[in-house]
Amino acid sequence: PLEAAMRALRAEYLYEAPERVRELSAALGRLRVGDTSAFEDLERYFHRLAGSGGSYGFPKITERGRTAEHAVIRLVGEARALQREDFEILEEHVLNVAEAFQTAQRDFDAEAPPA
Repeated sequence: PLEAAMRALRAEYLYEAPERVRELSAALGRLRVGDTSAFEDLERYFHRLAGSGGSYGFPKITERGRTAEHAVIRLVGEARALQREDFEILEEHVLNVAEAFQTAQRDFDAEAPPA
């Protein structure tokens, strides 16, 4: 029963992945148009993924979330106008998180319990 409950929670977590990626993309879009409050959202979203990925047994999501969170913190700390390369880096982090979710979904599907 505990295994089944955990599997259901993991499935729900992965089901919500598209929404998490949309949140990241929307915050990045806001940053692109000069809304610097989006930095706070990006940091929070990446931080949440860094914590939750491992909790649900998806270490790649944790790793990618943490790496992205640190990139955001570094950019905020530099206190300078963002360059095109900065946006490309942040976009790459969003794509890396999306890819980690896709990999986690494939792995999760492959470990389906016997019927």
